Amino acid sequence: MVVRRHPQSGVPGPDYLTWGLIPHDAETRPDNQPMNARAETIREKRMFRDAYRKRRAVVPIDAFQQKDAKGKLHTIKRADGEPLAIAAIWENWQSPETGRWERTFATLTVAANAAVAPVHDRMPLVLEKKDIERWLGTEEDPRELLQPSADDVLQVVATGKRPRRP
Repeated sequence: MVVRRHPQSGVPGPDYLTWGLIPHDAETRPDNQPMNARAETIREKRMFRDAYRKRRAVVPIDAFQQKDAKGKLHTIKRADGEPLAIAAIWENWQSPETGRWERTFATLTVAANAAVAPVHDRMPLVLEKKDIERWLGTEEDPRELLQPSADDVLQVVATGKRPRRP
């Protein structure tokens, strides 16, 4: 579930989209449907730039998990216990084979802040409550929001064992 601005009404609301972006102008389903887009290059990359300018979304989650270099799984949450608002972009693509419309999305990533850096060098772009309306708005390039969260916003709350392989 993501929150996105409705294309006709402009009103933000919840919707169910598929994770893995398909650009609206793709002639066929691409082999690569990225789940993430780097905030540093989102304005330039053809696959992402139109959605960044016109179709942004927020993914509300309680926590995210990240593997470290040794494969250990870490759970990361907001330090204040509030839900996370992860920045995303979305697209609406029509399959030429079936004619069916598919709404897809990708989350944005940024360089890790000090809390996440011991686990991984990247992290999701976490929006603060005050920035959600702007992110979902009509401004074409809210580039000031494309930054890692402050170091005290996130905390590693659990460290799991390395996942077993069958």
